[in-house]
Parts: sequence; C-alpha cells; structure tokens
Amino acid sequence: MLIRSFSKLSGNVIGILLMLSMVLAALIMSGFVKSLDEEIDFRLMLLGRFVFSLPILYLFGWYVRGRDLLKIEAKKTLFTRVTIGLVGICLWFSALQTANFGQVTALTQSSAVFVALFAPIFLSEKIGIWRISAITAGLIGILLITNPFSGALTLGVYLALASGINGAILSIILRKLGNSDQPVSVAIWHNTMGAIVFGLSIFFVMPELPVVTLNLILILIIIGIAGSCLQLSFTYAFKYGEAIVLAPIRYLSVPGAIIAGFIIWYEIPTYLEVIGSFITISSCIVIAWRELIKKN
Repeated sequence: MLIRSFSKLSGNVIGILLMLSMVLAALIMSGFVKSLDEEIDFRLMLLGRFVFSLPILYLFGWYVRGRDLLKIEAKKTLFTRVTIGLVGICLWFSALQTANFGQVTALTQSSAVFVALFAPIFLSEKIGIWRISAITAGLIGILLITNPFSGALTLGVYLALASGINGAILSIILRKLGNSDQPVSVAIWHNTMGAIVFGLSIFFVMPELPVVTLNLILILIIIGIAGSCLQLSFTYAFKYGEAIVLAPIRYLSVPGAIIAGFIIWYEIPTYLEVIGSFITISSCIVIAWRELIKKN
C-alpha cells in the first residue's frame, strides 16, 4: 500500500522526499568529518568515505539492475559528473576542516542561486516568480545566518563558496544524466572511481598516518554509509524532480547545522541566525507546499 501510494506521487514530490533524506545523510556525514582531528589528511577521510559506501551501493545496484549494474549509456556525461563530483567533495571536506561548521554548510547551499540561473538555459525548465522568490528568500536567510563578509575571509570560506558553485554545476549534470542512465549505476561508478583515485593518491604521496583506533574505524564506516545514502538520495532526486524545485530543499541543512553545532560544539546561534533559519525553512516549505497543491 505504501509503495503504491508512493508511486502515485508526482516526480517533483518524490524528488523533494529524496532530497530531504539527502539533507539528513549530509549532516550526519559532515558532522563526523568535522569531529575528526584536523591533522588527519582529508584524503584518508575521503578514501574511507568512498570505500565504506561501496558495499551498500553494489548490493542495491545488484537488486535493482542485476548484471547491468555498471551499464552506462551517456559515458561522456558520466565522466564529467564523476570529475566534478570528486572536485566538489574535496572542496567540501577541506572546508569542513578549516572553517566553522554552520558557515561551511550555509555557503555550500548557495548553489541554489546558480542552479536558478543555469537550469532555464541548459535544462529548459520553466521558472516562475514564486520559485525565484523562494530561492531568493532562502539565500537571504543564509546570508543572515552566516554573514560571511563581516570580517576577513578565511581559506575555508573560499573553499565552501567554491563547493557551492561546484554543486550547482553538478545539479545540472545530474539532471541531464538522470534522463538516460540508472541513478544507482551512476552512484556506483562515482564512488568506485573515488575509491580508486584517492587510494592511488595516498599510494603515490603517502600522508602521515594517524593512530588506527576502533573509534576512527567506526567513524569512517559511518561516513561511508551516510555517503552512500546521500549519493543514492541525491542522484535519484534529480532523476525525478526539476533542479529548480529541489535546490531550495537543501537549505534545510543550514538550520540543521546550527542545531548540530549548538549540541555538539556548543555554538550559540545569534538573533540573525535564528531569523535566517526561519526564513530558510519557510522558503523550503513554500516550495514543497506549492508543488503538492499543484499536483492534487
């Protein structure tokens, strides 16, 4: 009954639900990355993230596609997607190690404004005044939360902003790739190549290895599992939904990061952060609500 009801939902509504799952997985993964020692080479974290995500992805891929789990039609698009994706996650993990958790999360979500600019051009998606307003409101909320230009910009801020622009480009690529290939196959290729690339980078340029403990291994496993959930939710979301609809949903990670920062790192939000969070959440609710009443 639940599966049948789910299948009756519109593509954009399914995409919204998957994007919400992605937000939760992203917060879990980035939170554990932030909790690791800053001295640990980010390539080791990335290697663990990709390696430990592979079992779930391959099992799910075999369940969905069987022996065709690695079959890809748009090979050139896949190559572009993998390249941009690996660059993006490098920027993201590096930023998490060198900047405030909430600030990094907020800046990476600025990709929505670039998606709004690119989607009508490259995807021929319709854009209305209410979508533009919701995206604009969400971006204003993010600026109120972080106010990144109030002082000197650190390297982490630049890395986070670059990650946001990279995410916008990736969103467009995913939407195009989703029309021709199975998302699980895309995810398998992306994570397999990530494991190979970062494994080779460590082999040829050996970092200073940390003390291997059970706690470190468990954290890397959690990062990998969360990464696989993030990958599947994110890729499938853009198969079903329009990029311009899904982009604002990612704003939910901003108030989520503020809450996590308060609980874990004792970061007390300012009045601007509270107001910004309210505006951001409101923009996400508007996007989801408008889509639901439009299809019903």
